[in-house]
Amino acid sequence: MPICAFCQEERELCASHSIPDGFFKAISRRNNGQLISIPDGEGKIGLSQNTGKAKLLCRECETHFNKNFDSPLTNAFKAWDKQIKANGLGVRYEFSPNHLAQCLASVCWRASVTGNSMYANARVSMRYRAHLLALLLGNREDTLKSCSCSIKRLYDKRPLPDGGFSQDVVSDIILPVNAYRISKKGKKPGNHFAFALLVQGFLCHLMIPRLPHALRIGPEFLKPSKTSLHAPPQYFADYKPLMDAMVAGLGKHLDGQSTLKD
Repeated sequence: MPICAFCQEERELCASHSIPDGFFKAISRRNNGQLISIPDGEGKIGLSQNTGKAKLLCRECETHFNKNFDSPLTNAFKAWDKQIKANGLGVRYEFSPNHLAQCLASVCWRASVTGNSMYANARVSMRYRAHLLALLLGNREDTLKSCSCSIKRLYDKRPLPDGGFSQDVVSDIILPVNAYRISKKGKKPGNHFAFALLVQGFLCHLMIPRLPHALRIGPEFLKPSKTSLHAPPQYFADYKPLMDAMVAGLGKHLDGQSTLKD
């Protein structure tokens, strides 16, 4: 009998998502149940149904994650995204910062322990997986005492309609969780790890353990005392992982490594 990654009980496991399935569904519905995939390394650009599922959690734990983390995160980001499209990048959103940080920690933890190759760049040592798990098991109101969390909103400053990407396009980009050590002012990477993901147009970073105060004072950082969330805009071309993926995709397209029809 397999063992549930969360409760550690021997139980039948269900197909669990790391990034909540709700972020994929709206995109796939517009593409007949398919997603456009740009694979790393070898492989052609094409339509895919891979949303990062893996046999990870038992039904009881899956229900717990859906209720406490996935649904709140999906609903919040979709509602915030809708308001930004209607009223501009400066829109704020009312939500518990500790709850949002815990929801993001749940995504990062699942990505770090799943066996799906989609999250190969999210694998970290047992020490950091344990830190993420502690965030999920701990008192929600203390989440930001043990981690730091930042959110930005991607945008394209190039004018429409000739060259710029609309917010509708930006909202449809999903980048899997990527983990990396944080370097401080050119020094060697220290003991802080960051997890980055891009969903619904929001570029999110979760950092463990919590950063020193001087490094988490920017407007993009969640503050436990402020429930009015702000996502400062960031030009999409300044986010290197996204640009690397886009350049790789263009290269594959020019080389004929695409199964998509024009």
